[in-house]
Amino acid sequence: MEIYRGNKITAQTAVGEIRIKTARDVRVQPVSVTDTDAEIRRYEDAVRQAARELRALSEQASRNIGTWNAKIFDVHAMMAEDVDFRREVVTAITERKICAEYAVELAGRHFITMFEEMEDPYFRARGQDVRDITDRLIRILMGEKIAGEPDRPYILAATELTPGDLMQQDRSRILGIVTEQGTVYSHASILAKSMRIPAISGIRINPDWDGHRAILDGARGTLILDPDIETVKEYLRINAEQAETQTDRKDDSAEPALTKSGKHIVVRANIGDASELEAAAAAGAEGIGLLRTEYLFMESGQLPGEEEQFRFYRDAVSAMKGQKVVIRTVDIGADKPLPYLAMPKEENPALGKRAIRLCFDNPEMFYTQLRAIYRAAAYGNAAVLYPMITSEREMKEILKIEGEVREQLRSKGIPVPEIPRGIMIETPAAALISDRLSEYADFFSIGTNDLAQYVLAVDRRNVSVSGYYDPWHDAILRLLSLTVSNARKKGIPVCLCGELAADPEATGKLIALGVSELSVSPSLISDVRQAIRACDL
Repeated sequence: MEIYRGNKITAQTAVGEIRIKTARDVRVQPVSVTDTDAEIRRYEDAVRQAARELRALSEQASRNIGTWNAKIFDVHAMMAEDVDFRREVVTAITERKICAEYAVELAGRHFITMFEEMEDPYFRARGQDVRDITDRLIRILMGEKIAGEPDRPYILAATELTPGDLMQQDRSRILGIVTEQGTVYSHASILAKSMRIPAISGIRINPDWDGHRAILDGARGTLILDPDIETVKEYLRINAEQAETQTDRKDDSAEPALTKSGKHIVVRANIGDASELEAAAAAGAEGIGLLRTEYLFMESGQLPGEEEQFRFYRDAVSAMKGQKVVIRTVDIGADKPLPYLAMPKEENPALGKRAIRLCFDNPEMFYTQLRAIYRAAAYGNAAVLYPMITSEREMKEILKIEGEVREQLRSKGIPVPEIPRGIMIETPAAALISDRLSEYADFFSIGTNDLAQYVLAVDRRNVSVSGYYDPWHDAILRLLSLTVSNARKKGIPVCLCGELAADPEATGKLIALGVSELSVSPSLISDVRQAIRACDL
């Protein structure tokens, strides 16, 4: 029996045989061609097929784990159709008279190198996206079929797993996932958590493990290879208890989540699209703690108008039947650029013009969104949330704009309700002056993902520094404690909506700090509610 330690992703267990997913290792040969037009047509056919496959994966993911998580496949489809990539491929075919496969390989290398040589970690990570797309196009051009899956349940082991790899697995057969690369915040890891698949990363994969029995302990971040009988029995018992608990959860979604001492912790849902509202309601969400409005802006080739936004927000507010819906103003920039909006080229977008900063520089976009939110608030219990706040000056400007928006609406005879105003605490500056910011807010919402990376100077998606990313670092805990303390003095609630909120192991610590509300993806609400009920606080 051998034990390997890695990084925790999904805190569940799996027992079964390991199946190794091997990377495609087919060398593309520079075959000469005479009919370059035919090769270009082959390439364009492959692009269309790749886009169809990726959009089909997006639809599948949207049904299973929500629209927001599915957006990665839409992004890949757009990248496959990218005009710059096409130009590079067509130029290679026509000038070098080579086959489409090799032209795609060369274009892929060019863009991968270009991204990986950039200083910013986000853009370096885009090199992996290009690699995924390049491999997909070459597979289609070469007529390769996706490798078949084992005919019985298995633990999937791979050097690296892409979102597409994961979505193409049969969920009824895949018991767990162990990877060598990837972090808890990679796209594939987030999808695995949403799909409730036990997973760990950071373990060097040995091809000789194929077919060996193993135990994947997501709670401890360990892989036990060739376990003895007694260990297997113990983990099978744990699995049975987990399955029984999961069955019991289906009957208590309508009951509030109370700690053992009777303290009620509000559990809301994070969503990115109206299609996730049904899932949130079915899971027993007590409202929407974070309605990401970026989806509206990212799915279109132009800025969404006031009427389009109003209908979206109104439908969400109406659907929740009086429960609170927190609408975050658009958080565009950094890892979510808009191709149709003039945005500066920045050395470090995460520290650049994003979120509220971009809104201030695009006032018509900001005023339009606020008008739509205020109008939608007449149909239910709505609140507005402002991201990336760092100063009182910003809040004073927001209050001024809110007043102008209300006046614009009143001048048209449109009733304007007073709605709660929230501030995202996701920068060290916001946390440190949370006592002063509380004067401008009706509630705080803590975004631990950004807060942690800004405090620790660690890109959470950068594998090479993932070991330095510690959401329980003492500096972060101090900022969380300070924020909650200042909110209490002002008598306003604090909601935590980052990835930390979805970690059942963190629930007790967050409640002990004084967090009164948690907001997570609909698929994770059940886990969080159970963790709350297990807290003896």
